[in-house]
Amino acid sequence: MSAPALSVLACTLLGAGGGVCLVLALTFQSERAGSAGEAAALAGMAQSVGYLVAAAGPLLLGILHTTTSSWTLPLVVLIVLGVAMAGAGYGADRDRRVR
Repeated sequence: MSAPALSVLACTLLGAGGGVCLVLALTFQSERAGSAGEAAALAGMAQSVGYLVAAAGPLLLGILHTTTSSWTLPLVVLIVLGVAMAGAGYGADRDRRVR
């Protein structure tokens, strides 16, 4: 927002960060389950919620951009969601099993 000339770098980092987060999320699912059945149940729940949110995100940010006629608020929303995702990832890194 403050340095539009760096938008290509920002988009590259957002894309790479999204890819890394997907790989980590899939890894956490398999590491936290105690059996194959638990892994399947955990993966089904996490992926169905995750893909639903991922599908709605671009639409909602586009509506927000159209409503405000600016990219400032959609970018602030992305920053807030990125911080929340980092917090959730930090919490998911705890060494424990999900049942």
